Amino acid sequence: MKKVQGLQEGKQLSFENCIIENFKDKLTMLSVNVAKTGRPVILYTSLLDEVNDYGEQELAIVNENFVVIQVITFGGYVPIGIQHQRVFTFEEFSNYMYGRSSNLFNQCLETLNEYLLSIR
Repeated sequence: MKKVQGLQEGKQLSFENCIIENFKDKLTMLSVNVAKTGRPVILYTSLLDEVNDYGEQELAIVNENFVVIQVITFGGYVPIGIQHQRVFTFEEFSNYMYGRSSNLFNQCLETLNEYLLSIR
């Protein structure tokens, strides 16, 4: 049996779109709860760099309308501060995370599922 290249690619894209759309829907559901409680949710934290007493940590926070990724420096002679931040819509963040890292995407998905189960 001969494989049709275009059909296989189409199914793969469709599957990826479904996963991304599901992720976005879960972010939207979580944001409704965030709006009610007024408490943002941390999706993940990741230690980017740590040397002696100095470090950089990345964290993603879901608020009512956006996901904010911040890189925070701490320790050593540097005061705690935000080095940079990026703001994403839920759709932008879903696509960004899917393309960035499958491990991080799955970690975020697991966190979303845990929070959504806890608010039911």
